Amino acid sequence: MSRAFARRCRPPARMAGALRSLPSQVVLVSGALVLGGAAQAQAPAEFYRGKTLSLIVSSSAGGDYDIRARLVAKHMTRHAPGAPKIIVQNMPGGGGLRAASWLSNVAPQDATALAALQQQIPLTQLFRKTGVDFDMANFHIIGNTSASPIVVMAWTGAGVKTFADLFERELVVGGTGGGSASVQLPLMLNAVLGTKFKVVPGYPGGSEIYLAMERGEISGRVTQSWSGWKSQKADWLAERKITPLAQGGRKRHPELADTPLLTDFARNADDRKLIELMLSSDEVARPILTAQGAPADRVAALRKAFMATMADAEFREEARKLRLDVDAMSGEEAQVIVADMMSAPAAVVERARAYAGSGE
Repeated sequence: MSRAFARRCRPPARMAGALRSLPSQVVLVSGALVLGGAAQAQAPAEFYRGKTLSLIVSSSAGGDYDIRARLVAKHMTRHAPGAPKIIVQNMPGGGGLRAASWLSNVAPQDATALAALQQQIPLTQLFRKTGVDFDMANFHIIGNTSASPIVVMAWTGAGVKTFADLFERELVVGGTGGGSASVQLPLMLNAVLGTKFKVVPGYPGGSEIYLAMERGEISGRVTQSWSGWKSQKADWLAERKITPLAQGGRKRHPELADTPLLTDFARNADDRKLIELMLSSDEVARPILTAQGAPADRVAALRKAFMATMADAEFREEARKLRLDVDAMSGEEAQVIVADMMSAPAAVVERARAYAGSGE
């Protein structure tokens, strides 16, 4: 340190005397606060340089969530400040509850831990009275890769050709955890519309549900997105092994112009509101989040890196080859949508909970 710099940093004589008169413990604490403030002020690029981020996927390997997360991790490292490595790991369990709990209670709170959570987690939190040890409203959403609607599909040989057939014929569908939309939505449709879904829960993820369909254990799936069907089972679609029965969303997808909306079958305004609540997570179908304690500047930096990744030519070309629809949404936009979901009218939430089951 130069003498000139030392003179500039030296406190005035009266201040120096006052500091000498303070107890040594106070001076030490003051110094620690200064050092802590300097560490907190570390720029995101400095913080992330040389670090490895973890990206936890809340379902098993090979499914749509997993494929998207690995693609984002591969390309986002080039755009993230400091170019940190991003390692993807799978943590299936409880329809995504295990990963959400990990992010809230175990993961580092410094924005080095990310999670690709299943889209229905906000609704699962709304519907359960116990067993949820996190708050979706407190997580920071980094971004969302897809707003693709869910499509109810039946194995062509199951004898169910239209959604209207479900009022007369049973369709056995696969689901993950008891609190997941893959279980809750068909149960709610049974109660509200009178459909005859028989739900078989307990599959770790979409890959296992697909295998069960091929083996004939089950004959359909209710909550996979249209993008997921195209990316993972394009051969089934081309060979017409599966039949789309209905779709979520507020309007029909251009590629599914002949497939009715689930809300088309609502018998009154109250039923429509209920179905809309159950489908609201479609708008934030593939979110990536970080923990509630993450510093604001790092959250902002990761959000910027995410959107840069979504616009990256290499990323988009690889997504095209994987048949992944990319309808990118910023973390800020997704945060507002989730907040709206979490503030749904109590009467609608109570009715949904009663029909879908609390998952307790």
